Amino acid sequence: MDTYYDILSRLKENYYDFSGTYPDENSDTECRLSVMAGEIHALYCQLDSIKRSMFVSTASGSELDKHAFQRGLSRHQGNKASGTVVVRVDSPLEYDLSIPAGTVFSTSDGELEYVSTEDAFIYQGSGSTFVSVQAKYSGSRFNIPSSSVTTVVTYFSSGISITNSSAIGGGTDDETDESLRKRIVDSFRNISNGMNPAFYRKLAESVPGVFSANVVENAGSGNTVHVFVAAKGGAADASAVSSVQELINENRIPGVNMIAYSASIVTIDVSVRINIQDNYIVSNARSSTENAVRKFFSELRVGEDLKLNKLGAQIIAADGIENYTFVNMADVSAASSALLKLGNITITTA
Repeated sequence: MDTYYDILSRLKENYYDFSGTYPDENSDTECRLSVMAGEIHALYCQLDSIKRSMFVSTASGSELDKHAFQRGLSRHQGNKASGTVVVRVDSPLEYDLSIPAGTVFSTSDGELEYVSTEDAFIYQGSGSTFVSVQAKYSGSRFNIPSSSVTTVVTYFSSGISITNSSAIGGGTDDETDESLRKRIVDSFRNISNGMNPAFYRKLAESVPGVFSANVVENAGSGNTVHVFVAAKGGAADASAVSSVQELINENRIPGVNMIAYSASIVTIDVSVRINIQDNYIVSNARSSTENAVRKFFSELRVGEDLKLNKLGAQIIAADGIENYTFVNMADVSAASSALLKLGNITITTA
């Protein structure tokens, strides 16, 4: 696409062709040509944006969402991380201290905030209580190790201390453009006609709370089809499975028995030894490695195998990682009804 200066230069050349002279510097004519060049360049930029948004291969963001909508798809929303914090007082109380739902806690730097999901109390004579919390927003960055939540944002009493005795996890990011683009392209390749597995997989994945689905035909005996569904990085809840069942009942082929199930969860522990780049902070390298592993598992789908070379590609691309070695790990084949979920992560340094 022509730059602003290309357009301005062309306008000056055209002016010369008609008048036999170039406009004087800072003259009224040159100012007019400069303004015109700016408007033409802005129009070119708008046209270029329209061209990119017209095609699935180049659209992004909300424009890609519109392409997905035309195929009956929608971007999968991320999950909020959840966990528990311990609230302690300096000494046993002579009264009941209420910690209302909606109390906001944060990490020491204040960047990550977590909200209590239920009322809690430190009862008279007691010195502590456990409080269930959920991240304020969705995203994998809210997955944090123990002893990271240390601050009360919403004031409710003095003389207290806070920490999370265990890791807070389960947070996942919204579906990326590339992942959504792949699903849209797949929907073109596998035309949904109500008689193939792609149709029912697409139906199931259109239900909120369902990230992936796998369709197993002729399961058991007779004309039985099983649809296994999962959330992003974990099991789908009962309400999502029920919604999938209702949807496939409305669209199933007569004479075929279709049953929706939550996919079985197979937990995979990951142990990896990393080599860190020179002058890179060890804790940051470990954190970037953990984030890479969590992201990889959050994008696995029902029935998808664990390929260590693919997981390794995510790790080597993480900040600060020079090399890596998996410890006592091998590829894992997933059953068609199973989702491989991340278990414990052990990260050591070479």
